Amino acid sequence: MIIGKYIYLRLFEPSDYELTYLWHSDPYIQKMICAPRRVISKEIEKNWVLSKSTNNIKDIYLAICLKENDQMIGWYSINNIDFQNRKCHLGGVVIGEKQYRDGLAHKEAGELATEYVFNQLNMHKATGSCLSTHIMSRASMEAGGWHFDGVERDAFFKDGQYHTICHYSILENEYRNAPIYESEIEYAKKIVEISRRIKKVLIKF
Repeated sequence: MIIGKYIYLRLFEPSDYELTYLWHSDPYIQKMICAPRRVISKEIEKNWVLSKSTNNIKDIYLAICLKENDQMIGWYSINNIDFQNRKCHLGGVVIGEKQYRDGLAHKEAGELATEYVFNQLNMHKATGSCLSTHIMSRASMEAGGWHFDGVERDAFFKDGQYHTICHYSILENEYRNAPIYESEIEYAKKIVEISRRIKKVLIKF
């Protein structure tokens, strides 16, 4: 268990499929993720969660839970763990419960997962990706000291069109020297500042 201020992260349990099935079927979430839409059954979802809850060598799927009542509100994934080259991909965060999509849970989950890969898994490099139009994800990574590596045009097909992905990375030394925000207000101001800059130069592919 990885414990933060408001949330904690734990490995998937087999019973979590009841919630992940609902979130995987949520049109809003499906729109925001870097993957094609999939039609799934509860049995497919059950087997998927079971596989993630019983194997954490190459991929780690973590339930995001509230400390106050243990409610699961989403999940975070660490993927393609490569111990030889000491790198991994932070697959991203899904906040399933709408009332917690204000950014606070998203921020803390990212911080906890990043701390885990560098301080516990001993990674040298972490990568991350998001839709080029997902301003909040791009701004949060840049605010956290991540380096913008470039774009992958027409990366996947969904909703009748191809979508472009932005790629980011952060090295261990960059993580150690990442910006520290004294308050949530200061962090929010930085997000707004970066978001405005991204919108001004947003390239439409």
